[in-house]
Amino acid sequence: MLTVQSDEYQRFEILFKRFYNGLVVYARHFTGVPEIAEDLVHDLFIHIWEDNRILKTENIKSYLFTSIRHRCLNYLSHLKIRNEYQEKIMQKGDVIGMLTWEYYIEEELRQHIVTAIDHLPPQARKIFIMNRFDHKTATEIAKELGLSSRTVEKHLELAIKSLKKELAEYLPTIILFHFLCP
Repeated sequence: MLTVQSDEYQRFEILFKRFYNGLVVYARHFTGVPEIAEDLVHDLFIHIWEDNRILKTENIKSYLFTSIRHRCLNYLSHLKIRNEYQEKIMQKGDVIGMLTWEYYIEEELRQHIVTAIDHLPPQARKIFIMNRFDHKTATEIAKELGLSSRTVEKHLELAIKSLKKELAEYLPTIILFHFLCP
């Protein structure tokens, strides 16, 4: 793993700044989804961060683009398998399989929602959790945290807006509204 003071860290930083945007654009051609493309590129750079021997690769540009292509193809292969499995379940009328599939999808969505909530700024996250999971009103939260009701409402608006944006590709708007609005 790299340390902030090392030459490898500097090489990593230069590499990231030089190739990140191009890799995202390249990955987006495969995935068609900007967020997925960014995730795949982030994963690649995390791999490089963890295994800094890669920084010594002679033709690093070729390595990066080949690696991201493989990551995209693996992602698409996984997506295809998942969709084929879902289609087979639907065709067969397999009740157990459908329940398993629904559980899988529900769990996947739950993970995305938790991750999206974790990405909120700390104060907005705290207020959102108090409101949506502890069922407290803005007035109760304001009193408990020593804030004005308007400040609490603004944090809730920020949280909902951020969550809708981050979760838009996973849930139709109606379902999103159900999860995020009281």
